[in-house]
Amino acid sequence: MDEYESTDREMLNYMNLAIIREIYDGENAHEVFENELERALETKCSCIVIEPTKLGEETARWISVGNCLHKTAVLAGFGSMLSNFAWPDKMYISFPLSGISFFCAGVYAVSWQSDPC
Repeated sequence: MDEYESTDREMLNYMNLAIIREIYDGENAHEVFENELERALETKCSCIVIEPTKLGEETARWISVGNCLHKTAVLAGFGSMLSNFAWPDKMYISFPLSGISFFCAGVYAVSWQSDPC
């Protein structure tokens, strides 16, 4: 059985793939799952399969929040520039959009500056 597992690991390393398996060995299983995810991110695996549902949902939620912040910052910035060109005398349109863009870009930069992805 060890021989099969070692060839399994070699194949995963060759494919640059990490699988976080849902195996509950003790009370701190969720922490073990998180550590495995951190390890997979640090090794820069191209594909990570997350079997534990709770960890997968948390990861998907954080990715969604990051995407939303990034898209909001970019779209509000473009909207601010376009509204300033279209209505140069109406600053009450472009300034709030600029503020939203700067705020979202700042939160995104601070929150994801240490992200290994």
